[in-house]
Amino acid sequence: MTDANETGTLTCDVAIVGAGPTGMTIAHLLGQAGVRTILIERNATTVTQPRAVSIDDEALRTMQAIDLADEVIADVMLDYGSNYFTRHGVCFAKVEPVTREYGYPRRNAFTQPKLEATLRDALARYPHVTTLFEHDCEVVEEDAEGVTLVLRADGAERRVRAAYVVGSDGARSNLRRVIGANLVGSTYKQRWLIVDLASTQERFRQTRVMCDPARPFITLPGPGGIRRYEFMLHENENEEAASTPEFARELLAAAGPDADSPVVRRQVYTFHARKADKWNSPRVFLAGDAAHLSPPFAGQGMNSGIRDAHNLAWKLAAVVKGRMGPRLLDTYERERAPHAWALIELAMTMGRIMMPKSNRQAALMQNAFRAASLVPPVQAYFAQMKYKPKPYYEEGFLAGDGGLATAGRMLSQPWLERRDRSRIRLDEAVGHGFALVAIGPGSQALAAQTDVEAIGLGPVTRIAVVPQKITLVPREDEDVIAGRDLDNLFGPLLAKAENMLVLLRPDRYVAVALRMTPAQTPGSFVEIAKRLVSTTQL
Repeated sequence: MTDANETGTLTCDVAIVGAGPTGMTIAHLLGQAGVRTILIERNATTVTQPRAVSIDDEALRTMQAIDLADEVIADVMLDYGSNYFTRHGVCFAKVEPVTREYGYPRRNAFTQPKLEATLRDALARYPHVTTLFEHDCEVVEEDAEGVTLVLRADGAERRVRAAYVVGSDGARSNLRRVIGANLVGSTYKQRWLIVDLASTQERFRQTRVMCDPARPFITLPGPGGIRRYEFMLHENENEEAASTPEFARELLAAAGPDADSPVVRRQVYTFHARKADKWNSPRVFLAGDAAHLSPPFAGQGMNSGIRDAHNLAWKLAAVVKGRMGPRLLDTYERERAPHAWALIELAMTMGRIMMPKSNRQAALMQNAFRAASLVPPVQAYFAQMKYKPKPYYEEGFLAGDGGLATAGRMLSQPWLERRDRSRIRLDEAVGHGFALVAIGPGSQALAAQTDVEAIGLGPVTRIAVVPQKITLVPREDEDVIAGRDLDNLFGPLLAKAENMLVLLRPDRYVAVALRMTPAQTPGSFVEIAKRLVSTTQL
């Protein structure tokens, strides 16, 4: 439980300001790790109106990591794509990915109020996580030993003392101002009208993207028969007029069959493509919209915040628990900022496709997509969303790649078939901490021979994955979880090395990868991992 000192100040290891999806995900991950956490939110409850509507495979994998995948997926419409249409209603491009590299469909629809309610209710699992709703954070004072927060609730002042603070307090982040960070980037001059419907008459299951210079719009399906429309506004259409029921009905009537469908929300938005020029002070860290703002065209705004959460939370837990030194926290921005910006750039590119400035520009672009569809590799590049930046860190807490191009990447999540023919997902075998993953025909022996305790990370789960067509060896290594790669997701890795060892981080990224050769042994792997851990010490 959270403690209070003699002055009545609440004390904790980590305080989180902002209880949106990013903040609550961090709270769950810290709660799992046994970190004393206080989650602070100025509103009385989580959001009740629709906001983000797309959750991807990486974010669902994080929901799996906090043991909430089933609960979240119960309110999700899994596996939909996007079809792009000309102004005449002719489809010129389809994006309908079928791969499940990380264990889940790449595109899925959800409702943010239901997701947030699920995250909020499940926090009750952790006795050492305290939630303070209706508490406004007014003052943040950082010193060499920690951070003092002055909160106000019902007119009364309350103080919190934390070793570290996370600012997941949204686009207008006060914590961003506290650490002296500024947003850099651009704001779209176009304004968009968002119309959320409680039910729909539209039966097209995919997202429909109308790339019409006269009025670009998007219509997205949602779980339970709901639907969202997003219409670009013209310069002469003022926000007050565009927010009226009559204006929305007119646009809906022109777009399809939903003119009379019940409207839940109408909202005019201006979109941003910006990120903070610094993500942290020594003890205060930004995450989610506080650190970066993305246009919605790639559906990655909230998903990038979930990536921040998984990256930052395990590092805070490792430092607070004394398993690694505070320099580990220096890798947070170095890893996350480039990837977050790559996805913002993707969203801007997709926006240019959706919003051609003239009929001529639209025709040129759409003809180029038609021509590309005639070349199978190019067609697959778009249809399977291979253009989406891979979850990959070029620098940070990673080492020992040896030409495998694996360290710093998120590891695939295959189904594993065990000796008794039962099946288990890789992450279910990994658990919540670090894991040694041996891959290849000799993986069972390699996993058993590797002295993971010597790395100095505490308990490390040992997993052996043999290729799809290899039979498991009947070994009696009780501390090695062995399985066959049913999906052959590790096939591309084994094309580069017959056997390899991987140190998998809690966020499912590869910290160390090493090809096994006569010169590179399990002992070599352990030494590389030990050196990496030592770099986190002051």
